[in-house]
Amino acid sequence: MPILKLISRHSLTPDEATTRVKKRIAEEVEKQAQYVTELKEIVIHPNKSEYSCKVYGFNLDGNFHATPEEVAVEINLPFAAMMMKGMIESQLQAALDQVLKTKEAA
Repeated sequence: MPILKLISRHSLTPDEATTRVKKRIAEEVEKQAQYVTELKEIVIHPNKSEYSCKVYGFNLDGNFHATPEEVAVEINLPFAAMMMKGMIESQLQAALDQVLKTKEAA
């Protein structure tokens, strides 16, 4: 399977970075509910999780890990997504960067 590796530097605590990433995942899954099914999360420790789901019927899995300096994401893409890997990678990197740099509203 092709692997996407994303890293985004931040100045948040690992807990805040994790909270923001998980919130964004939940929002995207809700928006794409007709395409994303069987979402499962395994929490390895408070700032590291593994995920699996089906997207358009294809199995997808990956993980993320938040440290004080960065969030690292790895996603195992199905071979069917290989031709779109660059587009997927750029969109996910932009979304990750945005969620980690945006100031949360009070």
